Amino acid sequence: MKLRTRRIIMFTFILAFFIMAPILIFYASGYRYDVKLGKILKTGTLMLEAKGIKNASLYINDKLYEKPFDEKIFVYNLLPGDYNIRLKKENYYPWQKKISIQSSLTTFVRDIIFFKKNIPLQIIDEPTANFYLSPDEQKIAYIKRTELFSELYLLDIRTKEKIFLYRASFPESDINLSWAASSKKILAQINNHYFVFNVQQPEQILEIEELLDFEPNNLKWDIGSDNILFALKQNPQARADQSASEIYKIDLLAKTKSKIFESQEELINQEFFIEANDVFYIKKENTRDNLYKYNLNFKTTKLVTELGRSANYKFIKSTNNYLGLIDSDNQKLFLIQKIITSLEITIQSGSAIKEFNAIDAVWDRNEKWLLFHDGFEVKFFDTAANQEIFINRYGQKINQVRWHHELQHIVILFQNNLNIIDLSAENGERNVIEIIRFDQLDNFYVARKGEIIYFQGKIGRQEGVYQIIIR
Repeated sequence: MKLRTRRIIMFTFILAFFIMAPILIFYASGYRYDVKLGKILKTGTLMLEAKGIKNASLYINDKLYEKPFDEKIFVYNLLPGDYNIRLKKENYYPWQKKISIQSSLTTFVRDIIFFKKNIPLQIIDEPTANFYLSPDEQKIAYIKRTELFSELYLLDIRTKEKIFLYRASFPESDINLSWAASSKKILAQINNHYFVFNVQQPEQILEIEELLDFEPNNLKWDIGSDNILFALKQNPQARADQSASEIYKIDLLAKTKSKIFESQEELINQEFFIEANDVFYIKKENTRDNLYKYNLNFKTTKLVTELGRSANYKFIKSTNNYLGLIDSDNQKLFLIQKIITSLEITIQSGSAIKEFNAIDAVWDRNEKWLLFHDGFEVKFFDTAANQEIFINRYGQKINQVRWHHELQHIVILFQNNLNIIDLSAENGERNVIEIIRFDQLDNFYVARKGEIIYFQGKIGRQEGVYQIIIR
């Protein structure tokens, strides 16, 4: 080879080196040429993490990524912009989300939740009017309707043992149940009579009228004890020397009662709430209803707030610094901030009382976020941020809404389908998973750890209570 030729080749390689070296350096440093924008941009990185999920498929803008997903993955050198990210795994519902990648930054998506695809398992295979999951999630109390009777049963979820508790003589008997906080006792209202059932000794049935000399208008558990009940007595035809409304404290162990509150006026609603040393109740006055607080220590009565005019109120149970009250007739939720002391609950004035449109509300397990709906719109109130947050509006009527365990999702019951909604994405981009579709759905509970949903439904001729494992 001639010297001239060798020199040409040498200078060609030198020139190629000086041309390619900067390109390779830029490429290795994470720079890419964006064809759409026509310029060089610094890329970003995506990190995805889903604990316990292995051998899943990752799709970026519907293109399968070269590496399988095993609990965690880093995707490097992505041009800045929006990407549709999807993770798929057999026997699970796919997870998907629109994610923005920024130049020189790593976008982290942690705690991705996958929900299992499972067939519901029927755990109560008979017509059920309603069911109530115990606070410890070990038992279900349910009402069975026949042509002749209404019957109350108890099911142990672990052993599948079914225990008969009570039979009402009429099939259309009005039966309502409430569990004590300990899960050891059940309070049952059967028509106008009240009974307490001991779960550990179901043959022992206590009729509350045996401890009282009157028929109570309403009965409630103490929020922290399964041995204390509070009973409301209304006297519509009260004499001048007689109180129109009275509340009694019932001690189930001592089998005694004591009057703790009385009013010369009849309470317009049977709903009341007792916490610590204060009784919250509602009275009709002039053109409005008013919420009052009576302190048992100081024997003082204070106006809490003015309400509208309604015949149906419901207090939202909680042990945090908020008192919730639903006005069902006017679809209003009142959230009242309170300060709890050893002697008295103090209500803060002004902005401490908030009002929302709602027909039902429920706290998360830590009582930090209050989830509520008005039948079509779902929102929640963040107590830490003191902020109302809109989730979505739906075209079909909402029957029930509950939090999922990690608070990244909510579970919504419509007439015949149960959906899980991902809250981690912006409105309009949220992932919706239809977990169940039956001919009819009536009620559901989400287990504390979010792994099971219990629901009451009917599909074809089969009806009863079911469970579905989703985690």
